[in-house]
Parts: sequence; structure tokens; C-alpha cells
Amino acid sequence: MNIYLHSRDDKSQALYIDGNLQFDTRDEAIYHESLALPPLCLAKDPRKVLICGGGDGLALREVLRFPGIESVMLIDCSEEVLDLARTQFKEISNSSLFDPRVSVVVADALVHPLEADSYDVIICDFTFPTTPESALGFTVEWYSKLKRCLRQGGILAINAVSPQNTASAFACLVSTLRASGLNTLPYRVCIPSFRDHGYGAWGFVLASHSKLSIKSLRGIKCPVQTQQVALEKLVSGAHFSLRQRAAFRNAPVNYAHNPILQTLLLDPDRDPVPALGDTPPAYPNLLQQVPITHPYHSRNMIETLAEHVAGSLGSLDLRKLMEELTVRAKGLPQRVLDELNELRNFVTRPTFDLEIWGMWAARVFATILIVMTIANCISPDPAFAKGHAGLGHSSFSRGFSEHATFGGGTRTATAPMSGNGFRSSYGSGPVDIYGYHYTPRIYIYGGYGGYYGGYPTSGNRGGGGHQEMAGNQPHKPLFVLDDDLLAMDNGDFIIPLSDLAFLVVRKGTVSLEDAKTGKTLYELYAEPKLFTNIQEEVASQSQEIDHEIKVRRDWLSWAGWTQDLFSTVRADNREFLNLQDLKRRLGTSSENLGKSQAPQALVLPSDAIELFVGCQILGDNRIAIYGTNGKADICDGQTLVDAYGKKKLMPPSLKPIIVSILKKMVQETEQDIKSDSTDALAMNADITSTQTDLNEYMSLQSQNSYDPDYEVDYGTDSVPVGKAIELTQQDLSSLQSEQLKLQLSGETAQIRLQRFKSALQTWGS
Repeated sequence: MNIYLHSRDDKSQALYIDGNLQFDTRDEAIYHESLALPPLCLAKDPRKVLICGGGDGLALREVLRFPGIESVMLIDCSEEVLDLARTQFKEISNSSLFDPRVSVVVADALVHPLEADSYDVIICDFTFPTTPESALGFTVEWYSKLKRCLRQGGILAINAVSPQNTASAFACLVSTLRASGLNTLPYRVCIPSFRDHGYGAWGFVLASHSKLSIKSLRGIKCPVQTQQVALEKLVSGAHFSLRQRAAFRNAPVNYAHNPILQTLLLDPDRDPVPALGDTPPAYPNLLQQVPITHPYHSRNMIETLAEHVAGSLGSLDLRKLMEELTVRAKGLPQRVLDELNELRNFVTRPTFDLEIWGMWAARVFATILIVMTIANCISPDPAFAKGHAGLGHSSFSRGFSEHATFGGGTRTATAPMSGNGFRSSYGSGPVDIYGYHYTPRIYIYGGYGGYYGGYPTSGNRGGGGHQEMAGNQPHKPLFVLDDDLLAMDNGDFIIPLSDLAFLVVRKGTVSLEDAKTGKTLYELYAEPKLFTNIQEEVASQSQEIDHEIKVRRDWLSWAGWTQDLFSTVRADNREFLNLQDLKRRLGTSSENLGKSQAPQALVLPSDAIELFVGCQILGDNRIAIYGTNGKADICDGQTLVDAYGKKKLMPPSLKPIIVSILKKMVQETEQDIKSDSTDALAMNADITSTQTDLNEYMSLQSQNSYDPDYEVDYGTDSVPVGKAIELTQQDLSSLQSEQLKLQLSGETAQIRLQRFKSALQTWGS
């Protein structure tokens, strides 16, 4: 079990086990309240509780908050996780493991003896199953054992899988619980950190001896105050379509002797039940028969691995390989050494006997396949990148007050690396955390003869008689932290604004630079939050780089000796060194950034909107540019009035820069509106579908003479048709409310777009 605790500067933490996120302290209450509180609320007089897994103590925390709990047994096999619960997680778990009502057992819950008919509530908080062994905690045999331990009126709750990303596996778990003789109530919850990792909406299942109804969740009442979950709203996550409910009934059952769950999780497109036909199937592709045994793998990856192994043989220096193997195999049994020596002697002969060579070639090929397969299982990241959906950050380029930014802690740890920028192009052009290479652009800045304002205080760079620094110097971006935040090769940070201008952030200062001349136009007010946001982003991505460095160090510690034989291993070593270099450079950049000396954020007019950091569009389309002392120059496109009332002509280069940034804002806001329109179409489709369901229920009610006892399917439950109509009307009302919010968001974007267009018209004339 590989455990990694990611700690951030804001004191939040994220726990990973075997590369999978277990919880993030920023939203872990959503997960643990959704798992632990529903069974406690629905069980009959819960007093005695069993928790299997959950060694972090967080589900236990929720159980102990519930009134009437007399004893809790927690069984977890990881002493390391339990130690974290007693130390690192002591505060967030409310010292739950130290509660006198709790008995902790360090053991495998699957084999630990359990007393029959003993528990009012049982909670299974196992890690995501990534191996056949870990999948044993999701079998009908295990659930049958828990059924015997569950008292009448008791509730079993399990942490399932995602019904969104792995629908067939989720259906399999529901089917498996039912096969054990328990009644089930599945539901799903959206957890932001899980969503950010690409896990999708997360699933849970309640199970009981007696029938569970979806209306149980609708009327749920909790005697303790929740932190992040409105339990009465969990019912919305228990509504599944007719097709999904049918899948729950028809899905295969996961048995210990016939484990299908692992196949459905790792290879969801593979049909677990072979189809029968009138004619024999074609001879199968052997690679299709190789099982997928790692969560990072896919069918295409297995085929690619075979292709690379076969291709590597063409460039293999077999003599050199045998020399290295002989040196490194001294600790092996003598029989193996004799065989290796014989092979080494054979491959050094000037001629080959074809028949004998064929026999040895088969052995060599099989050996290389085994080595490569083992290497891939031990360290899958270097062999196959995990893949991702791209950067996908909200634009930061103008500022932070009106835009979602990298400073809000939205990044996730252990970012998968998919590109080869750290292998082939690092240093020649910027790369991002995923290893993707970007078109290089040279930024020239450092000259101050064109400095127009900002009222710098003594010691700052700029005009007004202050000492100039070195002249224009070309600098290259080294690393793309965000779509609009670049770490430069000299340790500065640049925020591109348009083709004509950019911001330089360094040593506690922010300056507006003319991209054409390379001269500083303004020393801007250094908003403190800007520096905090950049520092947080650097720290977050540095943590991710640390993780990638560790993975590659582990891989190269035993495979590095083959770099003279395999070009891919040489590339791995180059990538490792480049990542180390980037980590060092980011540390230097972070130190170089410094802190803002500004006392507080700017207080802006109510009718102003932000154009970029330190620059606002006023209600009459004039532009306010705030200098280092917080005072503004007001520009109207022709003239400039400084903070002391002095009027002068506006610098000639400033107007085209403002126009270019406004054009960019218009373009990006139009893209946001287009995206909202796409969301609106999807929302309309949901409303239409719900309206269709409502019409169908009303038709069934009419066809059955308004019989109050006539039942229909609703969610996972059968309810009277009148109740189904009532609930569907509530769903329709909720969708229409969300539609209104989306409409208001679109209207706000339209207002901003008109402001930008109006300012552009004023400044572009």
C-alpha cells in the first residue's frame, strides 16, 4: 500500500492511497457525512456500530457525533493510516480514535471473526479496488457475512464506485448486495475534489434486511448538524433512469471465485458475458485475451506495449545486454548463471546455427516481455502516461477579483503527465505540468524610458528621476503554470494581456510592459492577493512535480542501467533531470516573487469593472490605472489626468494597448456566453425529458381511473402514481430554478460584454 499525504500552504491536506485520492480536507465532510449519517438516521435505535476500513477516523468522527452510540469497532489493516489518524488527522477527526467507546483492531476485516446479529449500523469504507485482492471487499460472500452480523432494523452502508464513470461496475455492486439477500438503496453525491480528479459523481449504497424506499431519504432527519451536506437533498442523487434501474437488476454478481467487478472497473467496454451465436467465433486476437490488471491501463496500452517491445528488439545490442545481465546476475542460482554464460558465449560467436538460435531467441523474447511487463506493473506512470483533458483553467490574464483563477486552490495533486516536453523540448520552449510543449515566445522588457506613471516610491524602478535598471533584455518562458501565467527563465512571472502588452510580477512589484518597445509603461498597484495566488499556484504545482520526480526516481533506481540499451530509458532519465531542474527554478522564482508592500486591496468605484490587475473600466468608459501609491491616472483615450489633477496628453502607446486588451476581453466573454448557451441547451433537454416523464405519469394516472394505490417506477422505488407526479413536479421545479440561475449568469455576462464593447467603441474611435 503506497500512502502519500499532500499538504498545502493553506493547511489543507489530501490523502492518496495507491495513487487514488481518499479525501481532501477541503470537502471531505461531503464524503463522510454522505456515507455515515444516512445509515445512522435510518437505522432503528443505533447503538452499536462496525466500521470496516476508514482508518483515517473521519467516518468514525461522524458516527461518534450521533446521539446514543455506545460502542464502535473499527477494523483497518493499515497501521500507517491509523498512525496518521492519531497524529496528522487528529484535529480534523476530532480525536475520534481516542474516544473510550472505540475499539480499534489492526487486521484484515474480511477474515477477522465477527459476532452474528451484533451491529445496528455497519459502514464499509474500503479503498477503491485496484487489485483482485482489494476487490474481495465487494463480493457477495463478504456482504453475506455482514448480513449475518446486521441486526433487524439495522443498516449497512458501503462506499461504492462512480455510477457516472463506471456505471456497469456500480450496477454490479448493487446486484451483488441484492444477491446476498439484502435490500438496497443506491445514491450518488458530487464531491468537488473527486470531480477534479476525474472520478465523476461518487456512489454509495445502503442495504438492509427490510425494504428500503427512496422516500426514506426524502424524509430523512438528522439529530446532528452537518457541515457540508444537506441530507434531505441526498434524495436527488437516488433518482436513476429506467435503463439504469434495469441495469441494477440485470448486472452480473461479483463472487470471490468469479470476480467480475475488477474487469468492469478496468475494462468497462469489455462484455463480461460472451455472446452466443450460431457460428463459431473467429480466432481471437491474442492481445485481446491479455487481462487488464492496473487502473491506469487500457486495451490500447497493452497493444502499444507489445508493439514497443517488439520494436525494441530491432535495435537491441544483444551482446552488450548479455554482458550486463551476467554482471548483475551474480546473486542468482548457479543453474541460471550457467545458462546465462552459455547464452553469452553463444551470441559472441561469429556465426549462428539457425535452429539453435530460434530456440534461444524465443527464450530471450519471453524474458524481455516478462521484464517489461513487470516494469510496467511496478511503475506504470513512466511506461504509460495516465492521460488528461488538458489545462482547462479559467482565464487569469486580467486579474483575480472577477475571474476564477489559479489562486483559489482549484488544482489537484499528482497531476498525470501525458506530453513529452520534459523529454524532448524542455528549455527550448515553455512546457506545462503535463509535459505539453507550447510555441515559444520571446518577451523583451527592462527598459524604462517610456515610463509614464505610477508615482513610484523611493528605491523603486521607473521614471521621475529614479535610477533606471538594465536596458531591454530578451527572456523566454520556461514553464506554463496557467493559461495566462508564465514562469520565466530569469525567475520573473509574466501575465500576458494581449499581443501588445503584458504584466511582469517580481520582487513585490507589478509593471505594465509595452511588448513592442520592451519598456515599462506603468508601475501598478501591487494587489496583495495577486502575490498570494501566484505563491499558492507555484507551491501546488511544485508538490505535483515532487510526485513525478519520486515516481521516476523509483523507476530509474533499478531500470536506469538499461539506458545504453533502450532509448526510452534514456528519455526517462532526461525527463527526471529536467523535472529536478524545473523544481529548483520554481523555488528560485518563488523567492524572487517576494511579497507586495501594498497595505490592502484597492477600494474601487461601484460601477467599475476590472480590465487587468491595477486597471479598471469606469462607468463612463474612462480607464483608471492605479499606481504604486493606490492613486489613479484617469484616461479617456486622448488625455490623461493624474491623481493630482494635472492634465496632459495620453502616452501614444497606451491607447493601442488598451484597445488590444479590450478586444481580447470581448472575444473571451463571447466564448463564455457561447459556453453558457451550450449548457442552456443541455438544461432544456433535461427539462423536456422531465416534462415527458410527468406527462407519462399523468397519462398512467388517467388510464387507471385515478386509483390512489396504482404504483409506478420512480427512481429505484415503486410509488403511487400520484406521488410520482408530485415528486416529478418537484424535480421539474428544481431544474427550472437552475435554468433561471444559468439565465441570470448569461445576462451578467451579456452586461459585461456590452461594457467591454462600449469601452472598445470609445477607445477604438
